[in-house]
Amino acid sequence: MSITGQRIKRYRELAGMNQDELAALMGKSGKTIVSHWENGKVDPSLAQVRKMAEIFNTTVAQLVGEAPILEEPRENYVMVRKDDLIGLQWKALEMEEERVRNLKEQLEKALNPYEEPKKLSQADIPLKQIPESSSAGETDEDQ
Repeated sequence: MSITGQRIKRYRELAGMNQDELAALMGKSGKTIVSHWENGKVDPSLAQVRKMAEIFNTTVAQLVGEAPILEEPRENYVMVRKDDLIGLQWKALEMEEERVRNLKEQLEKALNPYEEPKKLSQADIPLKQIPESSSAGETDEDQ
């Protein structure tokens, strides 16, 4: 069996087709020609290989053995679009950065447990608003 024949058979099986179905899609009258391709008795023409690559949604290079065969995903794998994967990676990086910041804060607190709290500056202290109608030192009873 030739590499091309092995690949044709493998892709046909991955597609869930029998030889009769592939022959019909290729415009052939019976499964004999497909059997001959798969067993290496006859090589398909370039046009036939191109058509099979379209049917199997693969490339000519993969069918003739010049590129690795791409199989269906296994049970424990999930297909993800490249853009979605990149977005997930960015989100994971952001979450990791937040986790690292939190760990650093915890480490600083653990290493310096007796450090005095930060002194507030005058700008940090909110000013209490004094009502305009009231004068300094006067109360409602004095009026």
